[in-house]
Amino acid sequence: MCSRLTGSTHVPRYFFHITDGQAFRDNVGTELPGLVEARREARATFGDLLKNRFDWETDTWQIDIANEQGRILATLTVLTNEVFDEAA
Repeated sequence: MCSRLTGSTHVPRYFFHITDGQAFRDNVGTELPGLVEARREARATFGDLLKNRFDWETDTWQIDIANEQGRILATLTVLTNEVFDEAA
């Protein structure tokens, strides 16, 4: 949104709260043009987390995307489901 009086453009800040057996609240946030880009960032974050974590405490991981007012705008959830027992 651009202010006609000042010519400034407000870039929204999005916060990515992660739950993976523990809750990690994002208190800094990231400036992004819109929710589409915020969802893209959340998916990339999930990819990095899943690729680099070997000690999973839960089968469900979640990222809540919140706006500057703290309102949750979207939630992305990953559920892992083992379909066989390795010992069998």
